[in-house]
Amino acid sequence: MGEEATKTIQTRLHVASGERSWLHDARLAAREIFNDTIRLTQHGYTRTEIQREVDRDDFLRNNKCAVVGKALQTWDSYQSLKEWWENQDNPDGGKPTPPSTDKTGAYPLVMAHTEGYRLTVDDDTDRVQFRISPKPYKKVRGYLRGEPDAMDELRDALTSDEVDVGQAELLYRDGVYSLHVTVTREFDVPEPNTAETVVGVDINERNVALTALDRETMRTKGTLVLDYGRVKQERQRYHTITKRCQEHGKTSIHHRLGDKEDRFTEWVLHRLSRAVVEFAAQFSDPVIVFEDMEGIREEIKYGTYMNRRLHKLPFHKFEKFVSYKATWRELPTDTVDAYYNSKTCSCCGERGDRQGRRFRCPNDECGVVQDHADRNASVNIAWRETAKLDGNESNYRTHKTQPQVRLVRLSGSERVSRPTSSRSLAEQGVLAHG
Repeated sequence: MGEEATKTIQTRLHVASGERSWLHDARLAAREIFNDTIRLTQHGYTRTEIQREVDRDDFLRNNKCAVVGKALQTWDSYQSLKEWWENQDNPDGGKPTPPSTDKTGAYPLVMAHTEGYRLTVDDDTDRVQFRISPKPYKKVRGYLRGEPDAMDELRDALTSDEVDVGQAELLYRDGVYSLHVTVTREFDVPEPNTAETVVGVDINERNVALTALDRETMRTKGTLVLDYGRVKQERQRYHTITKRCQEHGKTSIHHRLGDKEDRFTEWVLHRLSRAVVEFAAQFSDPVIVFEDMEGIREEIKYGTYMNRRLHKLPFHKFEKFVSYKATWRELPTDTVDAYYNSKTCSCCGERGDRQGRRFRCPNDECGVVQDHADRNASVNIAWRETAKLDGNESNYRTHKTQPQVRLVRLSGSERVSRPTSSRSLAEQGVLAHG
């Protein structure tokens, strides 16, 4: 109850007055401030000292504070990753490198609402107008464009007392300026124990398997597998390229490729997370359940190659994306024990055998053969959540019928290969928009 969630609304700028070059100059200045902040942090400067050192006459002070804050967040993320790496008994892969201080080019201009930028709704045209201050006493004005649903959300945020419009980032790509605006509001999210439908989510190297069970009857309401194998392929490709770049001292190329890999991964994860939430939302009073992955990475020791592949899987980021999208829809989330979900028969509880993507139960009295082993894991996750909510420690597996899985493949080219049985999901746009 009373849980806050923040959402980023992506829009495009239509500049009506002011110079576009001011926006470019401000983004170049933001890059210099970011580099200086990281460098000063490495030398032990405090935030107050950094604010004083990077102050400049051609850059708005409020914008400077926002850029410094984002740079310090980047540094904190590096420190956390470095600490995790150092705590490994036998760490695989290269030691995490600190954020670069020698990058050139523009950096996203970070601004606070009503200070670095201001948004208003025009009563006559219903357009969302913007005013950006890239430099002291310099204003760029115009209006925003974007997807109809996104613009409606932004208008509601600007006219509602219950929604806070926060920081925004100004970006430039392919000749177009865009403004990514964050909005925060409070939601009344029900407790997991009030759910009527339990949606188990199994995340693995190639796909995300979903199964919805009726909490009372334990019958399967629906099932879906979202394939994102392209992420693994792209990560392997970028790893090979960046490794060769590092061997030849081409660090600038390495950083550029790393940014592309991160953008591609986030692009896929946002669409996958939206698909998960849309799948769950079609059932009555659902709770979305993940495996508790805490401590799992430390126990994965399959050799250098497999460790690198598995440790780089974006499990936590994907769960975070799903959780905040679920909160925005006022859907609860929860976690259950992660051990042996993929190796346990979802009907009788026996430890089974996985053959490729198929699962076979060795119990002669059961004899279940599941068409997709990852879907079997998602059923177990839903089972465990039901037992957790109901306080049932006995053998709660009671049914044998398990429908065939529906598979949706998400490719990096934005084309989706989907069977007819997934048409209703696709028509909702869950795979076409972020």
